[in-house]
Amino acid sequence: MEIRNLITFLRVVELQNFTRAAEQLGYSQSTVTVQIQQLEQELNIKLFERIGKQISVTEKGWEVFQYAKEIRNLTEKITYTAREQNHIKGKICIGVIESLLCSAMPEILSEFHKKYTDVELIVKTNYVDILIEMMVHNEVDFIFVIDRPLYHKEWIKPYMEKEEILFFAPFGHSLTKKNTVSIQEILKQPFILTEKGVSYRKELDEYVEKNAVEFKPFLEIGDTRIIVELLKKGQGISFLPKIAAAKEMESQKIDVINVENWNVVMWKQIIYHKNKYVTPQMSAFINMIMQKQQ
Repeated sequence: MEIRNLITFLRVVELQNFTRAAEQLGYSQSTVTVQIQQLEQELNIKLFERIGKQISVTEKGWEVFQYAKEIRNLTEKITYTAREQNHIKGKICIGVIESLLCSAMPEILSEFHKKYTDVELIVKTNYVDILIEMMVHNEVDFIFVIDRPLYHKEWIKPYMEKEEILFFAPFGHSLTKKNTVSIQEILKQPFILTEKGVSYRKELDEYVEKNAVEFKPFLEIGDTRIIVELLKKGQGISFLPKIAAAKEMESQKIDVINVENWNVVMWKQIIYHKNKYVTPQMSAFINMIMQKQQ
């Protein structure tokens, strides 16, 4: 039995798409089709049902899928065991939200590359929901996100730490000098926010919708670095994770507004699928994130 045919089968199941599987594996679609046909002939079972352009995994196909995952993990273990134990190399694909990429990740990426020069790093950014889908479909090795506590019986979470979500203003802004400010008062201010769909912004949007408050930011942008830069220049107010503006707070470029009866706490979390083989480079990167976040 060709292991490569099993690997192809795994990617088709994980992505539920022959074309995408072919693109990720570097094959033509016809090659993927032939490999699946070879596997079906060898096992003498139907792995997929094909109705028009839609495919679905058969009952027997799901059984083969579970065994194929075990074979892939064992193959990866053999590969890494055969290498020198003290020399880590290979590839890591990380899924991370934009605010963590801009704040926590630059230092980690730089230090990791200096320490492990033979490891190829691939970083993909997106919303939390999409990153979870990518993790489930094995498109990323693990995800690093900020959200409410995320749990699933199929997931492993080696790291979880509280992260405050705060209202920020330029340093010296009149609202930062008050002991407390009501949420109604602060929502009258000109806001710069991340795009809708970002996990921590949802908290603010839900409040606005629930209380029928008239609220419209003057700027929505996906890059938290630009938001922080605009705050430093004296423009607007924003709602961000503390980590996104920690350096600017320390250097007294921006400050926190204390909002009465408003306490939003989310969690920085690293998550990977329980069936994912944790390679040495993946373990090293996760450990470095955890060390840097202490």
